[in-house]
Amino acid sequence: MKKRDLGYTIVIAVLAGLLLLSHLSVPVAAQPGTASDPLVTQRYVDDLVADLQRQINALQGGGGDAGGITAAERNAIVNEVLQDMGDSQVVPFTPLFLPAGSTLIANAGVEFILRSGSATVIAGPNGLVDVTGGRDIGNGQVVSRNHLMLVPATDGRGLNILTDSWLMIKGGFIIAN
Repeated sequence: MKKRDLGYTIVIAVLAGLLLLSHLSVPVAAQPGTASDPLVTQRYVDDLVADLQRQINALQGGGGDAGGITAAERNAIVNEVLQDMGDSQVVPFTPLFLPAGSTLIANAGVEFILRSGSATVIAGPNGLVDVTGGRDIGNGQVVSRNHLMLVPATDGRGLNILTDSWLMIKGGFIIAN
């Protein structure tokens, strides 16, 4: 029986050794609150957020931190940008009333927004671009109100006005009754 006891002891020792080795070789998931996954306080998080906000302010030119710009420098930059904008030619949208039965034929690059009333598209196979809807509007289809539309070519594309309508329009066009 002693050989059997010795055999059991050896088997148990080998199994214990294997169990110990397998436990050491498997990475242990970090437990919350340990050095590998520390718990933090609200104050720590608030301090980090405040530090990030100071860095953002410095990059945006506010707060007077290192790396920021002074109020006088910021005002000079704003004035320069406004002057450059004043020199550019910005074409605003113009309100346009069209009575029912009118036809609007637009040049390439015309942008318009149907604000009230109803209209259908006059176009060849490619139609008008509904920028807001992200799609093409084909010949005879109804134009959605308050959608920015774009005329891609000067080839007779435009609108048939079905009911009295208001448009906001930018660019060249002609109106036929």
